[in-house]
Amino acid sequence: MRVLILGAAAAIVAVAGAGVATGDLSAQVIEDEMRPMSGHYRASISLVSAEIPDAPPQMADMMGQLMNRDFDYCLSPQDIEEGYRSMMNRSQQGDCSYQRFRAVDGEIDAEMVCNVDGRQMNMSMQGTGSPTSSDVTMMMSGDFGVGPGSLTMRVVQQRTGDC
Repeated sequence: MRVLILGAAAAIVAVAGAGVATGDLSAQVIEDEMRPMSGHYRASISLVSAEIPDAPPQMADMMGQLMNRDFDYCLSPQDIEEGYRSMMNRSQQGDCSYQRFRAVDGEIDAEMVCNVDGRQMNMSMQGTGSPTSSDVTMMMSGDFGVGPGSLTMRVVQQRTGDC
């Protein structure tokens, strides 16, 4: 599950341009859709809330320790070739498809359903972005292996230069 969450977070990089679509969007690229710039990025992930009623009490603390972090990564020109929505889908561990994807005028709104280890997870993402930065709140809900629950995280990313 950690890989699913962090993979999605790492893929949320700067989306602000035109492009609206629904249905199976896993590999669809709209011609005028905004793509992030290649380069070096600094990302900060913070756990806003974890509500998993059947989980042991210490699980929320452990999740916070695993997810609250800063990291650096690089996007090459090849990484961004297929567009933002394809990059996000590729980053997921499991079978994922978009239910909704909208990135217009600096506003990001997306919903994705993933099947991971036989469990369905729903993920929604809302926030703002530009070609070089983003601030997105991600909400995940589904079966976390100890029962149903939800997580809310905030992912802030900023391009810091070339790789």
